[in-house]
Amino acid sequence: MRVWANKHTTPRWRTPGQSLVELAIALPLLLLLLLGTIDLGRMFVDYVQMRNAAFRGVRYGMTAPDDTNGIRQRVHAHGVPADTAVTVTCRPVACSQVQLGQDDATITVSATRTFRPVTTSFLQSFFGLGPVNLRAQATARIAT
Repeated sequence: MRVWANKHTTPRWRTPGQSLVELAIALPLLLLLLLGTIDLGRMFVDYVQMRNAAFRGVRYGMTAPDDTNGIRQRVHAHGVPADTAVTVTCRPVACSQVQLGQDDATITVSATRTFRPVTTSFLQSFFGLGPVNLRAQATARIAT
């Protein structure tokens, strides 16, 4: 009994460069995916640092709401990037007018910065990718 080969198949030895061409097509896409993942991870780490720093600032601000410079220093001392803008707000009155013992007084510390992707910066012109604004905030009642 004879086994007939399918005439639509090509033997492996007749396509020596096929895997090289497949690699050349797939490698840029895989690298783009890898670099995008790295940027996303960096952005997440920056956000977590900013959130933790805002929490540290609001913890200090709960006991000293009128010391806004001290609150900003606490936030920057926690390791956030240098270009992070820190905003301190109190409600229902300004932070300098809050009296300890007010029941409804809250303090909010916001940290904002612009994240610029490093690894995918060459794609900004093609896909309109630009800087991303990161914002983290923490709110707490002022200690009575």
